[in-house]
Amino acid sequence: MRLLLGCAVVLTALPLWAGESTELPALTSDQVARVRELVRRTQTQASLIQSRIEQRQRELAQVYAEYELKSESAEKLQQEIVDLQRRLLANHHAMQMQLRSIVGKARFEVLRRRLEAMVGQSVAPEASKTASSPKARP
Repeated sequence: MRLLLGCAVVLTALPLWAGESTELPALTSDQVARVRELVRRTQTQASLIQSRIEQRQRELAQVYAEYELKSESAEKLQQEIVDLQRRLLANHHAMQMQLRSIVGKARFEVLRRRLEAMVGQSVAPEASKTASSPKARP
C-alpha cells in the first residue's frame, strides 16, 4: 500500500518535473491526465480492497477469539482474505501495465528511480523511530 501511495505522489507531481534539466521531452498534457486518472482509479480500488481485507481480518480475529473454534468459518474467511489480497496485487499489476502504455521507457526509468528514492527515504525515518521507541513491557 505504501508503494502505491509513493507511486501516486511521484506520478501526480509529473508536471513539476516537466521543466527539469533532463534530455527527456516533457510529458504531454494528455499523458499527465491519463496518468493522474490511472493513479486515482488504482488508489480508489486499492483503498476499497484494503478496507475489505481489514474487515475480514477483524472477523477472523473474532472467530479465533471464541473458545469453540468454528473451523469452517475460519477457513472461509482465510480464503476471502487471500482472494482479496490477490485482487490487490492484480490492481497494482494492472496499473503498472497501463503506466507503461502511457509513458515511454526512458520516462518510466526516471519515475522508477524517483519512486525508489522516495520509498527509501520514507522507510529510514520509520526504522529509526522503531529503534528509539521504548520496548513494551509484558
